[in-house]
Amino acid sequence: MKKFAATVTLGALLIGGTSPTYAASLTEKQKKVQEQRQKNSSEQSKANSSIQSREQAISKEQQEINKLDAELQDVINDVAQKKAEIRATEEKIKKLQAQIKKYEAKMKKQEELMKDRMATMQKNGGSSVNWAEFIFGSKDFGDLITRMITAGTIQENDQQIFEEYEATKDKLAKAQAELKAERDSLVKQKEELEKRQKELDQKMKERAAKIKKLEAEKVKFESKLMSLKEMEDTLKAQEKAIQSEIEAQRRAEEEARRAAAAAAAAKKQQGSSSNSGSAATAAPVSSAPASGGMFQRPANGRLSQGWGPASGANGYSFHNGLDIAGPVGTPIYAAQTGTVLRAGWGGAYGNHVMIAHVINGQVWTTVYAHMSSVSVSAGQRVSQGQNLGGMGSTGNSTGSHLHFEIHRGGYSYSSSSAGSTVNPASFF
Repeated sequence: MKKFAATVTLGALLIGGTSPTYAASLTEKQKKVQEQRQKNSSEQSKANSSIQSREQAISKEQQEINKLDAELQDVINDVAQKKAEIRATEEKIKKLQAQIKKYEAKMKKQEELMKDRMATMQKNGGSSVNWAEFIFGSKDFGDLITRMITAGTIQENDQQIFEEYEATKDKLAKAQAELKAERDSLVKQKEELEKRQKELDQKMKERAAKIKKLEAEKVKFESKLMSLKEMEDTLKAQEKAIQSEIEAQRRAEEEARRAAAAAAAAKKQQGSSSNSGSAATAAPVSSAPASGGMFQRPANGRLSQGWGPASGANGYSFHNGLDIAGPVGTPIYAAQTGTVLRAGWGGAYGNHVMIAHVINGQVWTTVYAHMSSVSVSAGQRVSQGQNLGGMGSTGNSTGSHLHFEIHRGGYSYSSSSAGSTVNPASFF
């Protein structure tokens, strides 16, 4: 017990006996460490805030460029469309000019013929034939009847000459009026093109300045637009693909009719009394699938973004298609039978495929974008469900997915409205 008490007493003396100088020194050290920690924490917080602020500024710059890119793509598309319209108008003017020359040449010949006939009529007192000569020059009654019929035919021919001349004259007047209207339209189209071209040039300068600013700040930013030439080539390829698709469908229908006729003939030869009187008719050929929707889903995966209004954070206030997310290389299939008009790299779409379809006389265009690989080529005809390539993240994309669009008619992009696109989900 005495030993325990001594031990406690000693402990108390040691604790209570710590010198005031040592205790003060220990407290001061702890205080400095705490202050340093607070200072470091404050500096780290400021650094984080600065980084976040800069990242937000960079993100805002990038979003502005994305928005500008979308606007630029609208203008590029519009300029290409207007150039295509001007080419079509100029072609129409050439055809009208050739038509007018044809009408003028025809009228000249008709006028020469009319002059001869009018000279004859003047001799005959305003009539197409000399009736006295016809009547009194007849050998007999039968000859008189023949002469009367001939005279009637001459009169009808003269009347037809005058009527044809008037018809040609009317056609010429209409062609000339149409030519004037087309020339006026051409002037307006060129004025609109010039205005849009200036707008395009201005936006391109603005974009270049923004990109230069980011590069100066050593910020990596990639944004690839579909160029004006690429857009013009797309429009030309589109017309070619549509014609090819129409021709392919015509051939398929002919082959189907021949096959049906051959089958009917074979059946008739082998036929029995029960079906000998029946007639086989060719089944109509349709581009639409036998079952399900007009278009099939082009890939398996998760729907990451739908068709419709968007926030504008990525540069567009309207999302023109569906985004289907999946691993790189996920197979992508043709949503419907058609002719490929574009296949390969191009602009914000990266690796992409565009297909022209003609369904019951209506033109449709499907777009498959951001692909990792492409297994078809322009001009190739593909069947519904045929493999087009693999899913990827090329072009303006932040992750592996398929961006899929359906256009009613030809391809026409817009960042602020549906444009020519329709909601793909409504067709599956």
